[in-house]
Amino acid sequence: MAKNPYFKHRGSEQNLVNDLTIESIKIHGFDMVYIPRTLVQEDKIFGEDVLSKFEEGNTIEMYIESVDGFEGEGDFIAKFGLEIRDTVSLIVSRSRFESVMAHDADITRPREGDLIFFPFSKGLFEIKFVEHENPFYQQGKLYTYKLSCELFNYSQETIDTGYTEVDNVEDQQKTFAQILTMTTPVLSSAKSYRIGETVFQTLGVSGDSNVIGTATATGIVTDWNTTTRLLEIVPQSGTFTGETGGTVKGAATGTEYTLNKVAGSTMIVPTQGSTTGVAPRGDNEQIEFEIDLNNVFDMSDIDPFSEGNY
Repeated sequence: MAKNPYFKHRGSEQNLVNDLTIESIKIHGFDMVYIPRTLVQEDKIFGEDVLSKFEEGNTIEMYIESVDGFEGEGDFIAKFGLEIRDTVSLIVSRSRFESVMAHDADITRPREGDLIFFPFSKGLFEIKFVEHENPFYQQGKLYTYKLSCELFNYSQETIDTGYTEVDNVEDQQKTFAQILTMTTPVLSSAKSYRIGETVFQTLGVSGDSNVIGTATATGIVTDWNTTTRLLEIVPQSGTFTGETGGTVKGAATGTEYTLNKVAGSTMIVPTQGSTTGVAPRGDNEQIEFEIDLNNVFDMSDIDPFSEGNY
């Protein structure tokens, strides 16, 4: 039997459903920031761009479909430390999105790879999939997009949207290394700094009386060259200086050299994410440092399985 010809999907009815959808999102939703991804040097083979930029932010209301909280795998311990894989589902009106993004003819719908700033957790979520047929053709038309988003894993992309809270994500995750030129060891039996070790400086104090509790500056070792005596660190607090009496001491090894010069570096040292924006979340560097320091694995045994008969 054919459809009843006296009941039709009329434009006025579709407009009513669309207006009610927008009103519902404006009442029960929240203001999010939609951040388009700008591709700089796309890899056509792997479909990625390690030089992506985010240079624009657009405020638009969205409804949080995940009313019970974040979904996904949540927080768990992986081989590289604690990982947080929160996901969230958001609903945005088609007509409102087209209106907000009318200035960019290339963006006609939310795109996979673009970002959403979530105001409550102050976090960035990456759009992984856009469902455009949910709800399914009410009154013969589609009115919303459903965005499946996952917590964004920052990897040195440029973020300059003009929104302070969004741009701070890059500032918190970007750390520039420092190169310290060391001269003579404080002790005659010179040791070596270890990668991952915390080093510190207390102006005017050296030797046994130099303890980390009185430090004026601290950092994490990322490289140490015993020949050139160049120490590369990631600054943590305070400012290292080569003034008279300035030394740098390793908190774990006790290695201490006199500091001659401090130079900045354009190299960006990737840092772990954080839940508060201050404390590091990952513990992989600390685990690696403890293994190296305490010789957890003895790699000197060439043939550990055949008891020397191989």
